[in-house]
Amino acid sequence: MLHDYEIEVDDSKQLKDNTMLNCSMELSLLNNLFRGNLITEAEQQEIKRKLLKDYKLL
Repeated sequence: MLHDYEIEVDDSKQLKDNTMLNCSMELSLLNNLFRGNLITEAEQQEIKRKLLKDYKLL
């Protein structure tokens, strides 16, 4: 081996990207439930608030 490099991978950005993707998917599913009249607006708002709080976006 010509070089003895140690490469450190910073997964924090990837973790953040995955978190944002997961949150977005859950919010989309929640919106689909609401549009399909499977949950009320009050239920949608409460669940949305909890999701955003769980993902530390609120």
